[in-house]
Amino acid sequence: MNKKSFTIIELLITIVVAVLVVTGVLMSLINSMVLDEHTAQLSIGMNIARAKIEEVLSRRSDFDNIVSVPSGNDQSGVKLTADGDGMVGAYRIIVRGVTGFASELKTVKVAVCWKGRGNRVVGDCRIVDDGTVEWISLADLNPKSGCELETAIAKR
Repeated sequence: MNKKSFTIIELLITIVVAVLVVTGVLMSLINSMVLDEHTAQLSIGMNIARAKIEEVLSRRSDFDNIVSVPSGNDQSGVKLTADGDGMVGAYRIIVRGVTGFASELKTVKVAVCWKGRGNRVVGDCRIVDDGTVEWISLADLNPKSGCELETAIAKR
């Protein structure tokens, strides 16, 4: 028996270890790409929420007319498109008077939900037939969303 060569068992063990190492590295790369995509969508959602908060703050002089968006019978929320907004999703602006100070102080919350990888919806939304996203219920004033910002506005 020649002691300088590898046996089949040693070769198979080497191959199995190599496959496990390569698989671990590939899974790590795939997970980092998925996380990177989710982080990019979260960043876009936060920028949209920040912009909507700024729009509401710019209307502070018309304090009594700052209301939730959408309002009335619209149950879908304001839709976001990939071309115009960078993501397929929807947002809501929820305005409420602060107890005891309703005529002088309001809270404004902007909630954003979106369609992510593999048609997975982030937030209390659903995908409709045309591929867009809408809120499940606008009656819920505390929706679960992918991101949300909230601030208080005082009457000047």
